[in-house]
Amino acid sequence: MKSLTFSIRNLIPALALLFANGVAAQTPKLTLGVFPGVAAGHVESYEIMDRFLPFAQYLSSKVGTQVLLVPVRVPRQAMRSMVEGETTYKLFFGPPVFAAEAIDKAGFVPIVLEKQRIRAAFIVRHDSKLQSIEDFTSKTRFALPVPTLLLAVLARSTLERQGLVPQPGTRMHMPSMESMVLAVDNGLADVAVLRNNGARKIVSSQPSRFRIVGETGDAPGFALIAHKIVPEDMRQKLRRAALALNNDTSSFAAEVRSGLRTSAFAPGHQEDFVALQRMMEAPTLAASGQ
Repeated sequence: MKSLTFSIRNLIPALALLFANGVAAQTPKLTLGVFPGVAAGHVESYEIMDRFLPFAQYLSSKVGTQVLLVPVRVPRQAMRSMVEGETTYKLFFGPPVFAAEAIDKAGFVPIVLEKQRIRAAFIVRHDSKLQSIEDFTSKTRFALPVPTLLLAVLARSTLERQGLVPQPGTRMHMPSMESMVLAVDNGLADVAVLRNNGARKIVSSQPSRFRIVGETGDAPGFALIAHKIVPEDMRQKLRRAALALNNDTSSFAAEVRSGLRTSAFAPGHQEDFVALQRMMEAPTLAASGQ
């Protein structure tokens, strides 16, 4: 029975992609690629289907066109194909760094994004001599997410505005919030870079152990984007459908929101991603001295 379940789970994304490539070409369809973000950890395709299939079904019911969900587990590969002009994905839902790159390089446009914007916070041990961002030096040791993630991009931009040139070995990229906090707690790092709401929860629960010494600028949250080949009238329908989810009191809408795990949606605009695109194009911390 376990082997059968495993086979079915592996078959789901393959079937989704098969249908997305036009098995029933006579009926218009929109393929929706979904990447839940690195922060979600290792996610199997069937888990993405479980979480986001209701969202695809909700959009389908509102726009009158079938939206087919295609799980994305290797975002670099998906982005490469999108930049090269492949149009497997007509729609994409994912984290802001991915969305910004797709908008900048692959011919996508914003549909909606989260109302709640994202900031990173710098957290230190309570007994640290660091009191503010201005106290950071080239020798300050940072525990950061991987360089391509939004929090690392925001931290890099903030430090660059301070004119900080890091010394080799002062940037430790770690896979989780827990590992970064532990690095600070154990004295392996002076500062951890966390999402601001997560940092506040840690400080609130352990005020005698940790402090926040500053925050970065903000950036967009998760976004639904569409390729430019999707007609403008359909993009408007998709925008209205996604925005309708905010105030829909039905049990199905509640299920959709539970799977998305985002804040409410707002209309998306090109300019929402301009500043983030500039930050992403800046030299990396690694290039400046790691």
